[in-house]
Amino acid sequence: MKHLPLSFVFAAMQILLFSCKQETAIEVRETDFLNKAEVMVHGVPVSAQLPFEIHGMVHIDSLNIVVAEGPGGYVFVYSDSWQLLDVFSGQGRARYEFLQGPSMNRSQVFKGADGHILLPLSDPRARLIKLMDITESLANHRTIIADVRDFNFGDEVKVYDNDSKSEIHLRTSFSFLYLDNNIHHTLEITNADFYEILNNPIEYRIRHDFTFIKKPEILSGMEKLVGREYKDNYTRIAHRHPKRNLIIETYYHLNYIAFLDLDNNRSFLIHQAGSPTFKDEADLEKFCFSYTIATDSFFMVFYRGDNKNSDTITPELMFFDWDGNFIKSVKLDMLTHFNIFDPKTKTVYGIRRLDEEEQLISFDLSQVTDW
Repeated sequence: MKHLPLSFVFAAMQILLFSCKQETAIEVRETDFLNKAEVMVHGVPVSAQLPFEIHGMVHIDSLNIVVAEGPGGYVFVYSDSWQLLDVFSGQGRARYEFLQGPSMNRSQVFKGADGHILLPLSDPRARLIKLMDITESLANHRTIIADVRDFNFGDEVKVYDNDSKSEIHLRTSFSFLYLDNNIHHTLEITNADFYEILNNPIEYRIRHDFTFIKKPEILSGMEKLVGREYKDNYTRIAHRHPKRNLIIETYYHLNYIAFLDLDNNRSFLIHQAGSPTFKDEADLEKFCFSYTIATDSFFMVFYRGDNKNSDTITPELMFFDWDGNFIKSVKLDMLTHFNIFDPKTKTVYGIRRLDEEEQLISFDLSQVTDW
């Protein structure tokens, strides 16, 4: 039996190693979801005792929860018919208080193993995330905090990067998602100006109490697709499936939705066929996607499609399943903010801004949906 020359073996090994290192190009599915609405749904004002300066809203079970600035507290809990049940927390240094008005960070709320409703709230001035037990708070008529963790909002930290085999300085983000319904397990989403040394336009990090672990497997294709120079047209907002570590990102100025499945290590994008891509210079005066509402089986995203920063536009409400398939869309007669969805009544609620006034609006989808 003849032996192969060592040079041939060496060359074959090089080819094999090189091929193993090749990044799998991320899948981009060209689809058609624009201008498909055939029905206009009209918003109806809802009578409710709303607080001032609303920071966010969530719906879970039969409760509507509003985080805002007073009067009387920061967390306002309503019934599904918008009757005020109780007001919790306030300003201060105690475990159940906040140094400043808390934020909800991507409107996440979840249930614990005991079935209790848990609401994570950020207090950047105190550098804390507090997990409020809504169920216990309602039962005891006082704020109950189930868990607290330190969080270095916007701090510069030292991280050892396995790729460069060196220690680098990174600035932590104010934009993150909770994974596994756990406030100690967060996914950060930040832009290239904080990560120039890595030469990637978008970096995702999973943080376990200040330790950063790269998740490059499903993201290298995204980084390669977008390119190395960060631009404003990459501005996006992320939302998580209510129960899974499945992330979607919608873009403000481009017709893309990215799907990042951390549980199954896969990712892809859908893109409106014929519209500008990452290779084009996006029109920063045109607004595409805005608010997203995530449910177990589908998500809704508000599509502006206008060339003006105005609350007088009439957006489309688009429905997609978690596999990226477009389901349908309806037209809304007004733009609302902090939108939530009650699946029992099939109603979307949102806040309409009128000068300095904020008005609660409902959109009845029961006549235009069959789920």
